[in-house]
Amino acid sequence: MKVGLEHFALGLQLPILVALPLSRGLTLAQIGTLEAILALVLFCFEVPSGYIADKLGRKYAMAASSIAFAASYGLFAMAQNFSSFITPFIFMGIGFAMLSGTDEAYLFDSLKDINKQKEYKRWYGRLTITDEMVTIIGLGVSTVIAYFISPAAVFSFAALAMLLTAIYTFIFIKESKSHTDEPKSTIQAFEQKPLSISKRAISFLKKHAAFIIVLLAFALLDESGRLLWQPRILDLGFTISTLGIVYAGLKLFSIIGAWFSGNLDCKIRRLHFFIIGIFTAISFILVGFGNVYLVISGLALYFLIENVFRVFRSEYLNERVGSKYRATFISLNSFSTSTFAALFVIVLGVVADQRLVYGFLLLAGVKLIASFVSLALPKEK
Repeated sequence: MKVGLEHFALGLQLPILVALPLSRGLTLAQIGTLEAILALVLFCFEVPSGYIADKLGRKYAMAASSIAFAASYGLFAMAQNFSSFITPFIFMGIGFAMLSGTDEAYLFDSLKDINKQKEYKRWYGRLTITDEMVTIIGLGVSTVIAYFISPAAVFSFAALAMLLTAIYTFIFIKESKSHTDEPKSTIQAFEQKPLSISKRAISFLKKHAAFIIVLLAFALLDESGRLLWQPRILDLGFTISTLGIVYAGLKLFSIIGAWFSGNLDCKIRRLHFFIIGIFTAISFILVGFGNVYLVISGLALYFLIENVFRVFRSEYLNERVGSKYRATFISLNSFSTSTFAALFVIVLGVVADQRLVYGFLLLAGVKLIASFVSLALPKEK
């Protein structure tokens, strides 16, 4: 229920998150700056939010995330210019930070309670399919609201859905036994040496440098790519009120990707991420240069690959990080991503304002470089 409400709200606002500010006179460079502000908020809140989830409990972090998203969407509906969009993006960054790593850690610990943690990839794939199906419903409703009421009203409904998510989380979500049974001495030891977790995280990042390179590049493009999808689709003649239908069709490919990755029974290797990187770069080129059919094909390819990567990445991290500080470690990965994203997304917006296709070339180039660099790095020990 919690996941359903959350992704319903996501589906409502997803297709017009960039299109609405564009319709109110903002340039891509200005929207890129807002995305950079969001990334900087993530930079500041990622690690503290992971610690809160590990120390106080996953449910409180998830509820706080929903409240932050509700505030963001409510303010988003009323924003009219660049300065008034800043606060919504700040709250959105807090929401992402509080959620990042927490939901994945909660799922893994819940499976550990019933001794099924080895089936994490399959369960995460199934959960992702459910997420995407509910998101598709939200996308359809978004189109109806945008057409019959207004695009801004979409965010008001999304805020309401997030408030209901927060209430549900507070009342019904319970901590997993694996998390609540953690020895007190472990937490006390961490509090006495607060830098120890950071040192262990740095050691982890060094050991798995090749994977982290790909992770950062994909996450950057995942976050930055959304800056360009909607203006490119609008260039093809679609209207802001029909973007929800377009996204709903594309999300069907996300479901296929989640199903495929969840049922793929193999050990995840560096080559898998390299292949994902190549196909992602191809999707950017198709969207940037193609006609309407190639653009839709490129977007479909991207949405398919997106969930394959997400499931692989999640299993990789959860298998290699202990339960005690799992949310913190996963947040540290997002923390690293947001550090780079804050600068990259501004550059992307400035480049895309000159010509949209240049932005897609930049995305494809970064992805290709990161993919080849990952293969050249020493193997993990």
